[in-house]
Order: sequence, then structure tokens, then C-alpha cells
Amino acid sequence: MYSRSHFVKGMELMVLLICYRLYRKATEDSVAYALVMGSTWFLVGSWLFDQFFFNPSRFEWQKIVDDWDDWNKWISSRS
Repeated sequence: MYSRSHFVKGMELMVLLICYRLYRKATEDSVAYALVMGSTWFLVGSWLFDQFFFNPSRFEWQKIVDDWDDWNKWISSRS
């Protein structure tokens, strides 16, 4: 199931990055900070949205719309 392997971990990592951003020290000026934060945000984005990029049916517009609608319904559900 995609949810447990990628989406949940992506959301957890995003929350941790936001908390890290809120409670950071004065390390923003270092190159290491920029590399770590940039690569980690890239990882979060890929875990949350790679199901749309690596879908073999992504070139069929109607399937893209259907997948997007299904994904939005799944995200909006409270169960």
C-alpha cells in the first residue's frame, strides 16, 4: 500500500522539517544547511507526489484527472 510506505513517511518528514525550521539556530548561513534542507525537501516532495510522476498511464489525460480526483478524495477522507 502506497500510503504506509511513502505518503505517511513523507508527511512525518515534512512535519519534522517544519519544526526544525521553527526552532533552528543560526546555522542558516552554512552550505551544509542548504544542502541538507534542499535534499530533504526534495525527498519529501518525491515521496508525496511520485505516484503521479512514475505512473505508466500519466500521458492519458483522463487517467491523470481520475487519479488526481481519487487522490484528493483519499486525502480528504477521515477514515
